[in-house]
Amino acid sequence: MSKKVFSCMKASFAAMWHWKHVNNANGMGAMCVLSLVMLGCTTPVDVDLPDVPPQGVMEATVRNGEFPLVLLTTTQGYFDPVDLGTLPSLFVGGAEVVMTVGDEEVPLTELCTSDLDAATQALAADILDIPLETLASTDICVYLDFDSVVCDPGTPMTMRATWMDGEDNYDLSASTAMPAKPQLDSIWFEIPETSTNDSLGAIWTEFTDPEGFGDAYRWSSMRLGKDADFFYPLGSVFDDAFVDGRSFPFLSFRSPQPGVEEVPGEEGFWKTGDTVVVRLEGIGHDVFEVLRDFETSVANQGNPFALPTTPSTNVEGGLGWFVVYSGTTATTVCAP
Repeated sequence: MSKKVFSCMKASFAAMWHWKHVNNANGMGAMCVLSLVMLGCTTPVDVDLPDVPPQGVMEATVRNGEFPLVLLTTTQGYFDPVDLGTLPSLFVGGAEVVMTVGDEEVPLTELCTSDLDAATQALAADILDIPLETLASTDICVYLDFDSVVCDPGTPMTMRATWMDGEDNYDLSASTAMPAKPQLDSIWFEIPETSTNDSLGAIWTEFTDPEGFGDAYRWSSMRLGKDADFFYPLGSVFDDAFVDGRSFPFLSFRSPQPGVEEVPGEEGFWKTGDTVVVRLEGIGHDVFEVLRDFETSVANQGNPFALPTTPSTNVEGGLGWFVVYSGTTATTVCAP
């Protein structure tokens, strides 16, 4: 949205507020002024965007005790269509991806959906939330290592991906370190005193932050038997700017998962009988800033009055992130 259109919208709402509060007795006059102001918003605005070459995007994730997973894509123009037809063209195959843990280099293996049998393709389609017909007719590639990564806190880690696309040469790299595992003290289910439903409540989590600023965390949860995997709600990342060296509890409501139909009246709550696993993960502070800006950008989608947000990146030579997690879990049964 251009500045001119945005300013015109603000002027329209300002005029509406003025006539409502200052000249409320003359409702017809208010509508006339508002109509005149809104007519001024119909002026076409031509925006010439420069041609920008595509950039490489790396989304690399490593959890201590699990195998690494890397997705490589390329950017599109701002007004280019994005649908299931263009999705396969964004993913990059044939790249060379190497992870370095300490002094050891680990080449990652490319695995594409065309390499999977029918049963595994169906499972991948469900996980990726892509129609099986689309997945079966396209080729989406990921990069991984089938051996788990196990290393001590502070171990330096680097991820590098290189590939060619026509005359374009992509060279992306990112470095971070394995964070320390956070201390998760306890979790419990609680029905608010003001609740009108005695079977719906929220989850409390208590943990202890070590002394020394710069620690950062990410929180997720999963209902056993109901959720396919852990789910990160918007606002899942936080740092210790206000809680350094303290033990404290915090309240969490359940965020809806994309594509999952909610039972009316139960949105945002856990229900008695649910078994909930909470996962608290330590992350690097540079990673915290990247994920925080990403979540802010997602939360502002479609809001013309939100402050503009430029997503951060810790990837050199392109965009994206290299996230290394060290997590701990705890389980509670929701009981009144």
